[in-house]
Amino acid sequence: MTLALVGCQSWEVQEKLLVLFKERLEVSKQIGILKKKYKMSIFDPEREKQIISEATEAMSDNEKKYTESFLHNLMDISKEVQSE
Repeated sequence: MTLALVGCQSWEVQEKLLVLFKERLEVSKQIGILKKKYKMSIFDPEREKQIISEATEAMSDNEKKYTESFLHNLMDISKEVQSE
């Protein structure tokens, strides 16, 4: 395996992540519309804790650390989109 090959694999994964991220942004917009319609809070800290806990429960400590950071960032962006 070469650095060039691994770099290509990394790029392919990044492209897939960007497609999913765009999809997530669209879903976040729809969630924001519904939360406004039903006068719900954008931020639900207990729900966020539950989601992160469930997503990371079977991970190693190292994976958990990075996944928690990733999910916090994703949720922060989603809340910002929902607030627009």
